[in-house]
Parts: sequence; structure tokens; C-alpha cells
Amino acid sequence: MTKYILVGGYVHKAEDGGRAFCEELVKDFSHKKPIKILDCMFARKKENWQLGLEQDKIFFSKFIKDFVLELADPETFTEQVKNSDIIFFQGGIPYSLISILNKNDEWLKQLDGKVLIGTSGGADAISKYYGVGKTGNVGDGLGLLAIKFIPHWLSDYGVGLNINWNQLKEELKNYKEELPIHTLREGEFKVFIK
Repeated sequence: MTKYILVGGYVHKAEDGGRAFCEELVKDFSHKKPIKILDCMFARKKENWQLGLEQDKIFFSKFIKDFVLELADPETFTEQVKNSDIIFFQGGIPYSLISILNKNDEWLKQLDGKVLIGTSGGADAISKYYGVGKTGNVGDGLGLLAIKFIPHWLSDYGVGLNINWNQLKEELKNYKEELPIHTLREGEFKVFIK
């Protein structure tokens, strides 16, 4: 079994600053020291990966005591997943993440007993179908969870874009097959076990 945690975006914007999220991440690994977290930035521009990793180290160290954070590498990703407890798909452009992950699906065989997190574009990738508020587009994820997903629900992250959230939800509802639609606000998360 794999635990999937989808996050609406910007975990630190949760009322508790992300504490409950971090507690959920590590609760199945209380026996492991250190907990190994693989930080996957494939949805972002490569020149921003190291900065993202440093920011995540600061964030996790607020709530998790004994962990190792490793930056995911497309060339060794399967082996990295095998040696990790938690895999964290960061937000960004879902298509970028999906295209890298689809080059070699061997990593999927390593997910049993692990936690796979997706925030924003990372959560989109985990879902079967997703909607993007900034563009109003809907698309196909990896289908690891048979759901439709919209991150940043009712958020102000797209200030000035005049996002019609209800229209996006309706478009996603009518996109391809009928599946449950999940919407999460900034900092909100939902756990799935599969």
C-alpha cells in the first residue's frame, strides 16, 4: 500500500504553518531514523531546484526532527525512490513533471510502503485529471489516483487573472470520464491510501 497526500498548494499557508501536514508525513515512520525524503522538483525550471531544496530543508526542520532531504535526479530517480520513505512532488508545471516521470515508469514499482506527496502541480500529476486555475485548462495526470483535482481552490495566487473557479470545476467535471472531484485550498491536504 502507498499513502498519497495531495496538497492544495503552499503548505506553509496552513493555519498551523504546516505542522499537521508534517506530522501526517512522518507518522508511519516513527521507527525510522533518519526519515528519507526525496524532493522532486521536475515541475520547475532546473535552475530553481537547489533553491527549492534549501527552502524545503528550512520548512521541514521546523516540524520534523530527524530527516534527510535529497534532491531528485531524473537519471537516478527509480533508485532514489527505492531508497526513500517519502517522495515529494513539488508544484509547478504538471506537464513538465509528467513528461519526465513517463520516460521510465520503473519508479512506480518502488512505491509500496511509501508516502507520495503532491502539492499543486505535483498533486495534479498524481491525479487522473486536473484543472489549472491560472490557465483554465484541464489535463491528464498520471492517474495514480482515480480522481479529478483542482489545487489552489478559491485562492488569490492568481491575483489579476480573474479566475472563474466554478467554471473550471464544471469543465473538469465534464472532462472525459466521471470521477470524484477534489478541491483543496492553500495549505489544505487530503490523504488517500491505495
